Amino acid sequence: MNPQLIPCSDGTMADPTIGCTSAPPSAVSSYTNITEVILNIATILMSATAVIATVLLIYGGVMYALAAGDDEKIRKSKRIILWSMVGLAVTLIARTVAQFILGIVT
Repeated sequence: MNPQLIPCSDGTMADPTIGCTSAPPSAVSSYTNITEVILNIATILMSATAVIATVLLIYGGVMYALAAGDDEKIRKSKRIILWSMVGLAVTLIARTVAQFILGIVT
């Protein structure tokens, strides 16, 4: 036995014992779908990675400047500079690819 439904002002139908209701604004999530959540997490991770790579690049440069001719310190600082630049490049490429894919999808 189906109860009679009543029309609501937003175009939906409701049970007459409950009436037309809406969720309070505080109960409505600002994220409408999982894609937005994933994109926000990816943006935060890419930004954090870029910051870490930049800090390591500066650290390697300071180590290089303070090496004072010590071959081991120079080698170590060059390796830090190289890999921080690789990390920064990968981060920037990943961000560009993600924006490109999002441009196609949306």
